[in-house]
Amino acid sequence: MQLMSIEDLAAYLGVSKRTIYKYIACGDCPPYIKLSKKNISFDRADVDAWLESKKVVPEQKETHMYEKRLPWTPRAKQVLKVAEQTAQRYELDYVGTEHLLLGIVEVKECLGAGILRNLGVDQVKVQQLYKQLREDMKVEAAQKAAGDKSNLTENAHIAIRFASEQAVRWGHEYVGAEHLLAGILLVADGFGCKMLAQLGVTADRVHSEISKLIVCRSGGTQ
Repeated sequence: MQLMSIEDLAAYLGVSKRTIYKYIACGDCPPYIKLSKKNISFDRADVDAWLESKKVVPEQKETHMYEKRLPWTPRAKQVLKVAEQTAQRYELDYVGTEHLLLGIVEVKECLGAGILRNLGVDQVKVQQLYKQLREDMKVEAAQKAAGDKSNLTENAHIAIRFASEQAVRWGHEYVGAEHLLAGILLVADGFGCKMLAQLGVTADRVHSEISKLIVCRSGGTQ
């Protein structure tokens, strides 16, 4: 038995002697040995057991399925990097959904680019359309990017969030360029979606192609 005095217990718990006496007075304390009013001792084992009983395990908050943080594939990360480089190449200080789309078609080995090729859309077509629309996009997107340290426009942020949601909905444990493509299509007022619409690419057609190439747990793109 390793005995502790009130002074020892106070030091052990990091509280004052008065606090220990309060614990004793209210009965919320470890078992103790009382030889006299001023001679009170505690067994170290009883103290540790009492402390163990005070442990509180925080309740785990249930994570919504769309709050899951899925890892991005190397090619999806490359798409984001190329999107930023593309915006810089055009001397722009923002990255919009149109640049995410340009990143997808430039990373030719990613699944997103392969899906677009299957739908008759290649890098040249996307770049040509972007150049035609660039002046209109510059004004609107620059306004949406104001104050954003990441330089992503509001629509680009939303497209990236939608990409993660689509990956979870389809039962995938990662976010790839194909999910980013689906995310772009879900941002109806984004320039990336408008460009794809002009090229005849719809969310249903993309989902159909994805279903042919990888297993999707649920039905359609939402």
